[in-house]
Amino acid sequence: MPPPNRLLALARLLRVQNVFTAAADAFAGYGCTGTWDWKGACVAAAASACLYSGGLVLNDVCDADRDRTLHPNRPIPSGAVPRGFALALAAVLLGTGILVAAWIGPRAAAIAAQIALLAVAYDAFLKRWRIPGALAMGSARGLNVALGMAAGGAMFQSPHVFLAPAGNAVFIFLVTLLSTFEEGRRTRGAVTGLVILAVAALLAPLAWLRLTLRAAVPLGAAAAILLLVGLRAAQKDPERFLPIVVRTGVRSLIPLDAALLLGTLDDPAPGLAVLAFLFPTWGLGAFLAGS
Repeated sequence: MPPPNRLLALARLLRVQNVFTAAADAFAGYGCTGTWDWKGACVAAAASACLYSGGLVLNDVCDADRDRTLHPNRPIPSGAVPRGFALALAAVLLGTGILVAAWIGPRAAAIAAQIALLAVAYDAFLKRWRIPGALAMGSARGLNVALGMAAGGAMFQSPHVFLAPAGNAVFIFLVTLLSTFEEGRRTRGAVTGLVILAVAALLAPLAWLRLTLRAAVPLGAAAAILLLVGLRAAQKDPERFLPIVVRTGVRSLIPLDAALLLGTLDDPAPGLAVLAFLFPTWGLGAFLAGS
C-alpha cells in the first residue's frame, strides 16, 4: 500500500476535489433531456470523471519542467509522483473514460473521444494561446454535458437541448480566459473577472430556457459563492484574489448544474444530489490545501 504522503500527492495530482464538477456536468446533461435513470447517469458521470482527471494529470505532465521552477511543491516536480507514472496514469484514465462511454453507446463514445482529444491538444500546445486555449476548455466542458445527454438517449430530439452544453461552454470559456490574467494587472483583472463570473452565473441557466422557480435557490447560491468568496479573498489577500475567484468559478458549476436539474425534472432528488457535491468539493479542497 502506498504511504500516506504518496496517496495525498496522487489526490492532488488528480484534483479529486474538482472531479465532482465533471460529474455534475454529466448529471445535468442526462437530466436536461427530460428523463432520469440513476444507473445511466452515474455511468456517464464515471466516464466524465475519468476524462477530467486524465486531462488534469496530463496537464501536470506537460508542465513538469516549468513547474520545477515556478511550482516545485507540486506532485511531479517534488518527486512524490514520478513523471512516467503520471503519464501512464493519464493515458489509463483517458482510455477508461472512452471505454466507459462506449459501454453507453457509440454516440457517447464519440463524444468522449472528442473530449480526450481536446484535453491532449490543450495540454500539449493550445494553452500557450489565450483564446484557442479558452475555446478548447470551454468546448470540452460543453461536450461533457453532451456526454450526459447522449447517455440519456434523447440528444437530438429537440434543438433547444443544445443550449445546455452551449451555456456550460461559454461559462468555462470565460473562467479559463480569466485565468490567463493571473500574472499581471491583478487588481483590475480580478474586479473585472468577478463581475463577469457573477453575471455568467446568473445568465447561463436562464439561457437554458427550462429554468423554473425551483432553480432559484441553487442559482442564487452560485452567485453568492462567487461574490462572497471573491470579496473575502480580496480583503484577506489581494494578491491571491484572482486565482481564488477562478477556482470558485469552476466549482460554481455544481450549483449551476443543480439549477438545471431542478428546473427540468419533476423529481428534485437529482438536483439536490448534485447540489450536495459542494460538500466533498469544498471539504476535500480545504483538506488537500492544508495537508
